[in-house]
Amino acid sequence: MKKRPAWLYFVFGLAAIVIIFPFYARIWLNHEQAKLTDKQAKEILDRELPIGTDKSQVKRFLDTNTWDYSDVGSIIQAIVRDSSRNWLIRTNIRVRFYFDTQGKLISYDLQDLQTGP
Repeated sequence: MKKRPAWLYFVFGLAAIVIIFPFYARIWLNHEQAKLTDKQAKEILDRELPIGTDKSQVKRFLDTNTWDYSDVGSIIQAIVRDSSRNWLIRTNIRVRFYFDTQGKLISYDLQDLQTGP
């Protein structure tokens, strides 16, 4: 039986690494790291800000959670920055709160805003 040179084993090992590495690198790079999902945000809002909540309490909640917001009359628009991201795309969650004429919460909606190149 002929003995194979050590460099041949090295070359085959290196080739295996070069072929296998991109597969795992792609999985790792595309793995999304979520801080807050839409479902989690909805559960928090349903629990903390039920329908009928006063506008000042909604603002206090947004300030406490450091969610940026703007108050335009009967609508407050808030944004949860970097709710999730991967190496290419960042996702923010926009929340719009709607109030009646007495300043009571009547509804809200959530929307993902994805940004990237």
